[in-house]
Amino acid sequence: MDVLIVIDMLNDFIHGALKTDEALKTVGPASRVVEIFHNKNLPVIYACDSHNKYDFEMKLWGEHAMKNSWGSKIIDELKLNPGDFIIEKHFYSAFHDTNLDAILNYLNAGRLFLIGLDADICVRHTTADAFYLGYETIIIKDAVAARIDKNWEDYYKRVYGSKIITLNDLEESIKN
Repeated sequence: MDVLIVIDMLNDFIHGALKTDEALKTVGPASRVVEIFHNKNLPVIYACDSHNKYDFEMKLWGEHAMKNSWGSKIIDELKLNPGDFIIEKHFYSAFHDTNLDAILNYLNAGRLFLIGLDADICVRHTTADAFYLGYETIIIKDAVAARIDKNWEDYYKRVYGSKIITLNDLEESIKN
């Protein structure tokens, strides 16, 4: 089954402490991707930073997406459905110390479509762990932004065997 994983599309990444112009440009495409998955009745999983002051990232990035804060909430522009999954994460990878793999096994997931922030940090680490666990990964490039490594696409293809598609290619890429 095809599953969408939405990574860190949170207030602090779009409108707050870690916002970038590039991240803001992902909002429209990300909203459309979520809508397409909802319309096809396919699973959507939100992987959301939910930090406390002791998390190791605080030393690198400062306080952001603190648990139960405005900054840790999924942006209003993305419309959640009652059946969507939301997992909290404390590390870059959405697999590390979460129940994401258990949810994916329950859903009989095979292919993971990934969107969100940032292509070179949390999306990259999540994709790496997905690769190690045997999932096929597809990145929708209109709906991701890179903070540091602007040449992330070649890395994903060569290291994880990921397929990189555009929003225009999404509907024909999804298997029901």
